[in-house]
Amino acid sequence: MQELESKGIHGNFKGDNKFFNGNVKVSMMFKSNEWRNFSGALVEFEPSARSAWHTHPQGQTLIVTNGEILTKVPGQKAFIAKKGDVISCPIGVKHFHGATNTSSGAHIALTGEKDGKNVEWFELVSDKEYKEALDEAKK
Repeated sequence: MQELESKGIHGNFKGDNKFFNGNVKVSMMFKSNEWRNFSGALVEFEPSARSAWHTHPQGQTLIVTNGEILTKVPGQKAFIAKKGDVISCPIGVKHFHGATNTSSGAHIALTGEKDGKNVEWFELVSDKEYKEALDEAKK
């Protein structure tokens, strides 16, 4: 049976400072279920806010809905995505993402789950790492 999940039904929360630098709002859109092995959330970053380094056991797809999203994988050039762009985060690839220093940013995160887990968090992204990624992306 098809069903409607109304906006806000799954709630929202402020990004925990163990996993995010700066102000981040996460609004759950839908959860995984018996036929859908991924969840969806709208993630909104204020300027300079970003996630910690992390990986996904089943990958993640980010659809940029507003502003600019900076993302970086170690050993790969950082880049800035804009509204309408799609960022593909493969299984197990360490990365971070967030807003640039001059713009807020938002994306819809479609995150795969494996054995009930969708993310493994690592250390926060330092101000130095963030600035280096930002400079790299703007070249």
